[in-house]
Amino acid sequence: MAQGQPAPQPAREASAQEKPTRPASAPIHIAWVGDIVLEVPWRPSAVSPRALFDGVRERLLSSDLVIGNLESPLTDWTEQTPYKNKADVEAGRDVIFRVASPEAARALFDGGIRVVSLANNHTADYAEPGLLDTIQRLRNAGVLYAGAGENLAAAEAPRVAEIKGWRIGIICFSDVVPKYSWAEVNRPGIATAKESERLVQAVARARPTVDLLIVVLHWGVQFDRTPSPRQEFLAQGAQRAGADLVLGAHPHVLQGVGCLGRVPIVYSAGNFVFPTMSLPTRRTAIFEFEFSGKGKLAVRVVPVIIDDRGAPQLADDEPRNEILTEMGQLSLPLGLQLEGDSGSCGEAPGSAPVSSGGNLELH
Repeated sequence: MAQGQPAPQPAREASAQEKPTRPASAPIHIAWVGDIVLEVPWRPSAVSPRALFDGVRERLLSSDLVIGNLESPLTDWTEQTPYKNKADVEAGRDVIFRVASPEAARALFDGGIRVVSLANNHTADYAEPGLLDTIQRLRNAGVLYAGAGENLAAAEAPRVAEIKGWRIGIICFSDVVPKYSWAEVNRPGIATAKESERLVQAVARARPTVDLLIVVLHWGVQFDRTPSPRQEFLAQGAQRAGADLVLGAHPHVLQGVGCLGRVPIVYSAGNFVFPTMSLPTRRTAIFEFEFSGKGKLAVRVVPVIIDDRGAPQLADDEPRNEILTEMGQLSLPLGLQLEGDSGSCGEAPGSAPVSSGGNLELH
């Protein structure tokens, strides 16, 4: 951190009983990044978790709120889940992740990440103790989380942050759900979108309690460049129920940004902090959104290249242009026209009155 620069502050978690009070013209900047894995079994030497963010820290800290997909538990628990297919793991068709470093959660915070989705197919890789360790480490570091919890209600509940007077709700669900990783009434786990109506109901319940509602979905087919019919179906359900922004991960490659009415849909942000050698899985982006109380919305794609350590670096020159060209081609059929690195889906949330309704209890 530069001398004299104020220390980064955690996002203020708001009570569900508070009412939306968005200022008439206070813009808010939100950023979304893809899969974050700070340790992997195939990396030959350890890298400081904090150092992995050096190339993007300044950019991330320039946003008011950064959301990422935390693709592994943060735990030193050593007992793996017994429910993943051992043959798939041994053949490399599946992976069991764990980040044991006690510095990992704080590295997320220092890197600019303020909220993480835990609704994915690796959160339960080290069973319930690993998940509960993850939650505690994130809390201790000041990083908010959504999409998993001590029980079903906690997993499905929105996380609400208050920034610049905006009440921002984040709901996270996974459509990729390993056996017995889902939360139940009295069991820890992740929020599952397999029963899509549960996702729709969660969005509808949260809508009246916030000014801006963000839905994060773990979905799609790995390495496919176009959204699947299932992704489109879930995106439409979230948008119709009241989402202002839908953010996706899981395919490990970039997919296009689409528009459902005024709602931007990032179908896949690809990887972000993730050691990988394949060029398509190393080309990624920071997705930035500006919401304004004056009814304006801007979408920006910031190209990123993942280096040999698995650390994201802002792309320049030829790689930057290649990623922007690729994103323009992928996004246009989905409804977003990029002019250079930016585009728009229309009016921002809040341009119409927000209906009143019941509140959710946060956990």
